[in-house]
Amino acid sequence: MELLNKSYIYALDPDGLILSLLYFVLLSGALAAVARKMKVPFSAKAIIALYLYYYLFFIFSAVMPIVPNFPDTGLFAGIITENYFPQHHGPGVRLFYYVTSPLRVLSLFKVELFILFQIFIFILTLMILWKSWEIVMRKNSLNPDSSAAIFLVLAALYPSFLLFVPVPLREFWVLFGFSVMVYGLVRHYYEDQALFDVGLGYTIVGSLILLTARPQLIVIVIIFLALFQKNRWLKYGLILASFFLIPYLYSTLNTFEFNPAFFRNVRNQAYTHFGSNQMTYGFVVWNTYFDILKDMPMLFLQFILSPFPILHSVNPLKLLAISIDMIYSVIIYFFALYAGLKLSKIYLFIFIVSAALFSIWEFHIGGAVRHRMPLLMILLPAASYGMVRFYHELRGK
Repeated sequence: MELLNKSYIYALDPDGLILSLLYFVLLSGALAAVARKMKVPFSAKAIIALYLYYYLFFIFSAVMPIVPNFPDTGLFAGIITENYFPQHHGPGVRLFYYVTSPLRVLSLFKVELFILFQIFIFILTLMILWKSWEIVMRKNSLNPDSSAAIFLVLAALYPSFLLFVPVPLREFWVLFGFSVMVYGLVRHYYEDQALFDVGLGYTIVGSLILLTARPQLIVIVIIFLALFQKNRWLKYGLILASFFLIPYLYSTLNTFEFNPAFFRNVRNQAYTHFGSNQMTYGFVVWNTYFDILKDMPMLFLQFILSPFPILHSVNPLKLLAISIDMIYSVIIYFFALYAGLKLSKIYLFIFIVSAALFSIWEFHIGGAVRHRMPLLMILLPAASYGMVRFYHELRGK
């Protein structure tokens, strides 16, 4: 194995590493203050330890060849350190360039400092997600603090978090937007009663953040804005309108046509182009939406269980890092269900709907692991409670 094999290794700077000590102290204090303000049940020591843990993993992953290399980290490192504008890349990458401009300035265009801001936003994401879980638990007259420590442990052990958060990628921004959107949906569903309320405001803000990283997710944004409306006429009106809005907005934001032929070509061209490395799956014959629906069950299972060989024949043992992620994911699925549908139903609903949609255009074994990360993330609070419940029931026998 070759040392220093990461695509972003050229961007690392000893001065940035030295400055990171000062930035870490300042941002740790800010995180502790934010935690107190949000009244989350995580101690300052636990939060700072998690912050340090992820930053040390950034240093570890940069120099250790056992951690997989992701080629697009080179692109994002260039955006961070050289202020490179990705003119020939998709709208999501260009939008990410604009929205992260303040972070690049604050980090002095040094990747070591930018990663500290990334992890800061990631931990803030976990806090926001936990606040949504507190709403659910209190609605069911349960103590939300009982599984807080387990939640942080799960966040520290999730392989995809370790692989994709402390490296130069936009995944941290996707997670942040998703957490704000989910918080808004949960609050709108359980607490706020008005047609236009605070929960809806959070949903819209989170959606906008999400779309600046991945504009193609406009599909799930419109669907959830429609399905979570309490006014019956508005709900059905939005659902009806979505049949026209989704194709139009998707095509406008992504410059691609929204139809079965487009999704068929995306998958089949990738299969032809990358087929030699066996990391793609699913050569399809899609001429109508019904053709997509027929393939949906297997695509869904492949997406949530990747790299398990459902639509491909690659030995998962050859893909050690993402196979560990699959095992972790199955454990989370089990305990999220064990928590009880009364508690986890809203998170499972968001997970299932999103995963079904994601699976339509996901063609890469490793990409599935990366792209399901925000969906699995929202199951962590429920899984942490499921583990606590399982433990107490086991002791009671």
